[in-house]
Amino acid sequence: MIRFLKAGSVPWLLAHEVRLTWRGMDGKSAEKKEGLSGSKAVLILLVGVGLLGLVGGGVGLAFLVWRFPLGPGSMAALIATGAMGAILTLMLTHAINASVQALYQRGDLDLLMSSPLKPRVVLTVRLAAIAATTGLLYYLLVTPFVLAAWALGQPHWLTLYGLIAGLTLIATTMGLGLTMALFSLIGPRRTRVVAQITAGVVGASAFLASQVYNFTRPRDDGEGAGALAELFQSWAASDAFQDGGWGTWALRALLGEALPLILFVAASLLMFAVTIRVLARRFAENAAAAVGDRSGPKPRRVADRAFASGLTRVMVQKELRLLARDPQLLSQVLLRLLYLLPLGFILFRNAQSGVGVAFGAGAVVIMAGQLAGSFSWITISAEDSPELLRSAPVQQGRVDRAKLYAALIPAMGLTALALAGLAVIAPLATGVVLIGCLAASASAGLINIWRQKPAQRRDFQKGSKGSILVGIAEFIVGALWAIATGLAVAGMIWAVLPAALAVGFTLMLRRSPEKIAAAAALS
Repeated sequence: MIRFLKAGSVPWLLAHEVRLTWRGMDGKSAEKKEGLSGSKAVLILLVGVGLLGLVGGGVGLAFLVWRFPLGPGSMAALIATGAMGAILTLMLTHAINASVQALYQRGDLDLLMSSPLKPRVVLTVRLAAIAATTGLLYYLLVTPFVLAAWALGQPHWLTLYGLIAGLTLIATTMGLGLTMALFSLIGPRRTRVVAQITAGVVGASAFLASQVYNFTRPRDDGEGAGALAELFQSWAASDAFQDGGWGTWALRALLGEALPLILFVAASLLMFAVTIRVLARRFAENAAAAVGDRSGPKPRRVADRAFASGLTRVMVQKELRLLARDPQLLSQVLLRLLYLLPLGFILFRNAQSGVGVAFGAGAVVIMAGQLAGSFSWITISAEDSPELLRSAPVQQGRVDRAKLYAALIPAMGLTALALAGLAVIAPLATGVVLIGCLAASASAGLINIWRQKPAQRRDFQKGSKGSILVGIAEFIVGALWAIATGLAVAGMIWAVLPAALAVGFTLMLRRSPEKIAAAAALS
């Protein structure tokens, strides 16, 4: 199809980007030769269960809004506007990261900018790609609900697609604008780290905002409405959320009014076009500066240190030093600790509630598993010199175990902060939670050993950690350990069931050392 498009035009370059994306999704030919193994069948089954859950949830929500239809009202308008603001915040997180990737990670901007292509064409295609990837997840999430609601006689929910498109364009332009501003203020080298931290803080703020009610609600519901409810009522009573106010436009669009939706999409398109027009030349200059800055900072001279004795100690020290030398990597991992803040508030307010402590314990276990999975992937799959290690006169199993120890040290060190807070609130539950954290971390580490696939560390910054199916399985195993821990904290014998499932799923992903070596050689 690309041969029929005008060379150098936006559709021509966009078709080329789509082709490159398809090649990346298609994978390597060596990966296709492996066939459908039993573990892959289990992973596909888990993904299918997740998709069925998504469809079932969407259909159930559609029946709920069919039974209790959305109507006009100041409080409904406030909720609709707040929901759009929250979604925009989450989209902005992805847009900032994608803008940083467009400048630093692709590595082809210097070729594009030195070609006869106009900077405006390159920026248009890159922004369109960012917008498409930013909105894809939200389209997938709302599609089961929208189609079910349409079938139930409520076609006005189709306007969600238009609202998501408008929010995607706004988030994309804001993300690029913020990245360009940072580039001008602090330079290309610092922008990469600061922009990623900013994206994480923006995303965490949306999660923190969703927990405001848990921070401000009264301990006894009979004592009053609470500070947050009173604030919402005062906002809903303002002129902005009365009939004709600007705060009602989101709700009016959801109810099927054409004018608010058309104006919103048109304004977002105008903002998108103006951004391309204004920032095209600056984008080209910043891309050239980013290419020239890829050499990285100058190495610092440090005092010579003696080698540690023993292979394990040497490998652990080496991996810990590499982790400490990557501030971008640490910033992305450490930002996950921001999500502990609302958890701490919830536990503090519900210290006397067994249910609250059980949910908090499960959340700590999930966090521990995710941290261990991230550090394990970095130390095991993202090894800079895998060929050198494979040719060394040591067993690969010893190397992998040493790397696993190195990954678990920072993961459990960060988890210890949450465990220390939990020990103050529920000291008896801390031991159970510690066991759950160790189990989830060990499962995540073993999965990354058995399913290791050579990659580069910059793939972690792109949000890519190898196989999507393995990532989903890793999350499911961590969730099972979290459920088991929560049930154990609550004193329920049923905790044995999710724990057994977690062990079973982990063992299903096991591969022999020979298969691990063969897969690594083919990658």
